[in-house]
Amino acid sequence: MSAPYTPPPPPPETNAPGGQASIGMDANLASMICYLTMFCCGLGIVVSLVFFFVEKTSRLLRFHAMQALLFGCFFVALGIVFRILQFFVAIALSDMVGLFGTLGLWVIQIIIALLLAIPLILAAIKAYQGQYFKLPIIGNIAWNIVNK
Repeated sequence: MSAPYTPPPPPPETNAPGGQASIGMDANLASMICYLTMFCCGLGIVVSLVFFFVEKTSRLLRFHAMQALLFGCFFVALGIVFRILQFFVAIALSDMVGLFGTLGLWVIQIIIALLLAIPLILAAIKAYQGQYFKLPIIGNIAWNIVNK
């Protein structure tokens, strides 16, 4: 005599605060990845672009991907401004003064980058917790783009 048929158990549900995204990952984990990859040069911009355009169901992931993308673009633009300033300081000033001016701008750029890392890490933590966390200025822009 054979045992009665019992259906297989349902797949385990994820307890992710952001839910499951259509890309096959938890939305909160993918959202956090958007921010953390910003520390890897241009990889963060690419990851955020891919997640924003591929994801169709999770508004949480689309919001954090757009916010991380805007943050990355701001960071790149700020780097370009500093490179231009360093170029003009090096040309305009004499050799030794130009060197110290360029080094001074480089130190200021590092300090600003470290200060900008704080809200980026905070946003990554909030994204992993499944929360909508708006960074100043770009958070509202990302919100408006996602909620069109």
